[in-house]
Amino acid sequence: MTDASRKGMDCSEPKTSWDPDTVDVCFLLLNNFSLLSFASAIEPLRIANKVLKRKAFHYRCCTLDGQDAVASNGSFMRADCALGDVERTDLLAVCSSDDVERIELAPGQKALIRQFSQRVSRVAGICTGAYVLADLGLLDDRSCTIHWEYADLFRELFPRTELVDNLIQADGRFLTCAGGTAALDLMIGFIADVHGGEVAGGVAEIALHHDMRSGNESQHTLMRDDLQMVPKKLRTCIELMTEHISETLSLQEIADRLGASPRQLQRDFQKYLNCSPHDYYNRIRIDIARQLVCRTSMRIIDIGAACGYSSGSHFSKRYRSAHGVSPAQDRELNGRTWER
Repeated sequence: MTDASRKGMDCSEPKTSWDPDTVDVCFLLLNNFSLLSFASAIEPLRIANKVLKRKAFHYRCCTLDGQDAVASNGSFMRADCALGDVERTDLLAVCSSDDVERIELAPGQKALIRQFSQRVSRVAGICTGAYVLADLGLLDDRSCTIHWEYADLFRELFPRTELVDNLIQADGRFLTCAGGTAALDLMIGFIADVHGGEVAGGVAEIALHHDMRSGNESQHTLMRDDLQMVPKKLRTCIELMTEHISETLSLQEIADRLGASPRQLQRDFQKYLNCSPHDYYNRIRIDIARQLVCRTSMRIIDIGAACGYSSGSHFSKRYRSAHGVSPAQDRELNGRTWER
C-alpha cells in the first residue's frame, strides 16, 4: 500500500507506539450489528496473522453484558466476555447497524463505553458505530463518517460533529467508516499503520481486495439518485440543497454560488433528472423529513420547521402527498409511540 493510498488513515495526533509483539483489538458488538461490516473488519486481522506467520493481532468479541450478540441477519455471535471484563486493548471497534437510534443504553453502560474509550489508543466506529460514539459526545468537534442512510439524521442530531461523505475518516484516535466493505479498507489501513504497507498489501491480496481504497472516496449513493453521469456542477447543486434544508436557498442563490445561471440549472435538472430544481429540492426535504419522523423522537412540528416548512399543515400536506400518509401515521406504522 503506497503512502498516497493510505492518506485516508492519517491521523492528526502523533502515532501510537504499538506493542511490537501483539496488538489487541476488541470488537464491541451492539444489538443488531452488521454482520457484513463486522466480518469485513475482523477477517483482515486473521489474514495479517497468516501473512506475518505469528499472532501479531489478538482479537475478541465482547458485548455490554457478556451475552451472545444478535446480528442484523438474526444469527448469533459468541461473546468472549463483557466489555467491563476487558483490562486492556489497543483498538476498540464499536459495531452497530440499522436501528442504532433505537438502542437504549443505560447510563452506566454509556459511562463504561466512554471511560473505556478514553484509555485505549484507537477507537473505531464500524457502520453506524459512529452514531454511538457521537451520542456519547466522543466525536464532538471531530470529523467522522457514517453510512449514507444515516447522514441526514446524524447531521440533525449531532451538529457538533463534522460529518464528511467519505468511506473512511480518521481524526486523532478516532476512526470511522461507512460500513459494508468500507470496514475492510479501514482495517487494512490500520494494519498498514501498525506493520507497514507491504503487510497490508499482502492482506489485501489474499482477500482478493485488489482495489484498495484510501477512504477519501465519496459515498456517491449518499445522493438520492445515481448521479455519477450528471455534470459535477449539478452534483454540487444537489449537495448545496441537502446542506440547506432548514433555511432553503433560492435558485438564484444556488446559481450565484456555483457561478451558473438559474436557466442553465433548470435545463440541467430537466435533462438529467427529468424534473425542475424546485421539485428536486422538495424531494430532498421530504426525504430528510421522513428519516427524522421514522428514526427520531423529535416532535413532528419541529421536524417540519427543521426541513424548511412554514407551518405544520403545510408540512403534513406535502408529506401525505409524497408518502400517502401523514407524518404521525407514518411514525405509528414504523412502531414509534413518541410524542408528536
